[in-house]
Amino acid sequence: MQLIPLHDPADNAFRLRQNGKSKNALELLAQPPGSRAAPTIVWSRRFETTEDRDTLLGAVKKGQLDTVFLGRLTMMFGSDALDELADRLVAAARSKREEKLEEAAERARKHFVVNLYAREGKHGRHLLELQRKSSDTAEWSITYDRAIERDRLCDWLRWQKGRFLGFLEHAAEHGGEALSRMLIDEMFAAERRVRAERRGAGGMRPLRMWRGD
Repeated sequence: MQLIPLHDPADNAFRLRQNGKSKNALELLAQPPGSRAAPTIVWSRRFETTEDRDTLLGAVKKGQLDTVFLGRLTMMFGSDALDELADRLVAAARSKREEKLEEAAERARKHFVVNLYAREGKHGRHLLELQRKSSDTAEWSITYDRAIERDRLCDWLRWQKGRFLGFLEHAAEHGGEALSRMLIDEMFAAERRVRAERRGAGGMRPLRMWRGD
């Protein structure tokens, strides 16, 4: 059984405790300071969940609520007043937990969304990167001296969006260099096929007008 006084016991006539028979129930006891009489239960509440119960307990432990205030509220306005206060606290806590769950679910969803970025790097270098939506940094990157070389690979890679997650898994297992070689080999194969079909754009970027077919 858990007692939670907020003041010195000599000054506090009210105690909040966990009901020993029901783990989700709380009781507010009243006992005049110095009295040897048995404490009187002035309020009791069985909460739906342990989380709901701990909302009120936590507020008292953290000093956000005072057991003297709870006791006086109950004595002056009845147990319904404390029930209403508990309801508001529980509703606010549930809303906050739901928001956290939604944020966690959104982070998890973004972890599986991978985007392709063509960026300019330091010292005039040109980057092509795969980056998860949940991250601020790229998980795979390849660097070129010339923009046209980067754009050549981008012409093919941008049509592989459905494979981006698999590409990152490949890089995690075999390394970024292995992924780079695989992507470039597949780009070359696509270029040869498009040229053979006389659908290439010509020049250094034969897949520039390609649409992934």
